[in-house]
Amino acid sequence: MTTELKSANSVKIGKIFTEAREEIALSKVEVAKASVMNIKYIEAIESGDYSIFPSEGFARAYFIKYQEFLSLNSDFPSIYYEDNRKSEIIEKSITKFNYSFIPPLKKSIVVLFVFFTLVVALKIFLIDQIFNEGDISRDEIKNIQNQPKETEIINNQIDSEKPIESIEIHADNDEIRSKNISLTEKKLILTFTDECWIEVYLDNKLIINKLFQSGDTYTLKIEKPFKVVVGNADSVVGTYNGNTIDFITNANRLRVNTIIFNDE
Repeated sequence: MTTELKSANSVKIGKIFTEAREEIALSKVEVAKASVMNIKYIEAIESGDYSIFPSEGFARAYFIKYQEFLSLNSDFPSIYYEDNRKSEIIEKSITKFNYSFIPPLKKSIVVLFVFFTLVVALKIFLIDQIFNEGDISRDEIKNIQNQPKETEIINNQIDSEKPIESIEIHADNDEIRSKNISLTEKKLILTFTDECWIEVYLDNKLIINKLFQSGDTYTLKIEKPFKVVVGNADSVVGTYNGNTIDFITNANRLRVNTIIFNDE
């Protein structure tokens, strides 16, 4: 992160970590090797400046890990709270829309569109009622349509000895394909070769934030659009819908990468 995430409270807590490390006579390098942590994260926590971490979830994970290594019991500094409130205010100001500014003509168009939508919905409902109350159900009609036919169509002058060619209904194929995808795909599968932090966002909401170790495997059923943020990008391999994910190419110097999965 580019903005400085530092406060008097985070600096004070950092000094507690530094003193605890010095009490057990270990250098930062020795702690990094013993705890399997990036020395830059150790320096960030001890200095109280969390700018190096890509998100609060990453920072909390390594804070807890370093705290447990030093046998400390300290609260995570409140450096992110103010920043989160600013983001929330910005988000609310963007997503809210004042409909009082819509001109009268556009309001009329909106009302007509809503009315038209209701009429279409009513027609669909009435058609369903007719099918439900009639002698033939939709399932029976589909069964009839799916049966092989050799029919005389006199009006169209088709030779009765030749079977009618089957017609491919793309809508049904798309529906079948969609069902098959929902059963066999839409899976995010991750395998870890070393320590790695993962965050998964669905509709810009954090749904998964977890620290994995070497040998761990994680599977998640999820539909697009979503995004995955990884720390130590060279320590994870994965697939989505059977397609290999490239975690390395766009990773920054801290080996952090964000992979966006959308409908395109």
